Amino acid sequence: MEKAGFLNVIFSRRSVRRYVRTPIPEDHVLLIMEAGRRAPTDATLQLWTSIRISDRGLREKIGEAIGQEHVVDASEFFIFIADLYRLSKLLEHRGYKLGDVEELLLLLAAVDAALAAENMALAAQALGYGSCFIGGIHNIAEEIIGWLGLPEKTYPLFGLTVGVPAENPPERPRLPLDMLFHVNRYREYSEEDLAKAYDSMKFQSWGDWLKVIKRYVAEGGVFGVRNREFLRLAREQKLLVHVG
Repeated sequence: MEKAGFLNVIFSRRSVRRYVRTPIPEDHVLLIMEAGRRAPTDATLQLWTSIRISDRGLREKIGEAIGQEHVVDASEFFIFIADLYRLSKLLEHRGYKLGDVEELLLLLAAVDAALAAENMALAAQALGYGSCFIGGIHNIAEEIIGWLGLPEKTYPLFGLTVGVPAENPPERPRLPLDMLFHVNRYREYSEEDLAKAYDSMKFQSWGDWLKVIKRYVAEGGVFGVRNREFLRLAREQKLLVHVG
């Protein structure tokens, strides 16, 4: 399949975890941020905030806490926040209160933030830079809330590094199109489909994809700890006020 123009930007993007430690021009940073600002958003609510981490000491503290050096080495590092606080303040400014909608808005906020961040990642790629999404933020969500002074009704979702690549990673595998795109209704997977999925997702570094799935989401996987912490902190942040 021939890929040209913007499609080439999409298909050539990789998660870059090694960077040249050098700043990128501020006008390029602003273009990348503007790309995030122009992302789609449900009901025009814009339920996200991104915090640009320019403080080197704070960057090092975060990178050390999650064990990811590229957070420090990248030219830029952004943390994306689910933000219902701003919306509640906007309502209060005109004499209204936020309704019983936090749980739904938290879901929409995650979608809004992801759309904005993907726009930024693609803009960075188009400008010749690399990027990487940082899910490890969830491992230190409570610390991030404190370090960044996050108010109630906010929650840290993920990070995004942007910088000058010092590597050209290979393309990561993805599931076949017919497992991701169904037609008119959800199609049940056959044993053959499931076997094909594992075959298509063989990692060069991991081998069997089951190792990845098992590590993260099987019983006893690391996402179990993340899930418990998320539920606890989301309640404390008044984002899951009707759950549990």
